[in-house]
Amino acid sequence: MKTGRNLIENFMSRIFIYYILLVYKTSRVSIEDNLGLLGSGEDFVIGFWHGESYCLYPALRGRRLYVVTTRDLRGDYISLICRFFGYTPIRVPDESAGGNFLFEIRKMINGEGSASLAVALDGPLGPYHEPKSFAFAVARLARRRVLPVTVECSARISSKKRWDKYIVPLPFGEIKLTVHSPLEVGKDDVREDFAALRETIKKHMEMEKSYEK
Repeated sequence: MKTGRNLIENFMSRIFIYYILLVYKTSRVSIEDNLGLLGSGEDFVIGFWHGESYCLYPALRGRRLYVVTTRDLRGDYISLICRFFGYTPIRVPDESAGGNFLFEIRKMINGEGSASLAVALDGPLGPYHEPKSFAFAVARLARRRVLPVTVECSARISSKKRWDKYIVPLPFGEIKLTVHSPLEVGKDDVREDFAALRETIKKHMEMEKSYEK
């Protein structure tokens, strides 16, 4: 029998799901993937900004995908939404940056159900648009490339009070998903805590956007 908390979580998650589906149904959605990477069959560590996460759910629907989220109430909602769209959530503690979790994640994503892994590069708690080492460490361990993805919305609400400036897209606008060039993660990157890669990926993902005001 579901508890009151479970019922509330399910109810709120359904609202989030149905709203983003409405937005996608009424918006002009495009995916700029000039190299055809999303359909190439290669498994990546897909990196995105935490504040753009809500806009991404329907965009990758139909693709087998693991999504890293936290073991807290926020992660409960995200997990429910992920499962609706066919993704598999991997729950880790806040600010997990290594240890056994890396090996557990590698085992899951490289196992029988091999698939790409999606990670909020600046999550779960920021700072804003400052990539952490976590995604690159997983990519190195799993022998994958990091694939940066950004989302632009012509009609949106952005929460200025949140650290991630969380974006909620509005109906009847334009949504553009951009797939950037993938990045290799080498031994030298590990030694410098992925500093050069973190700077490079930030530069590419923060290039001037069509809908920036």
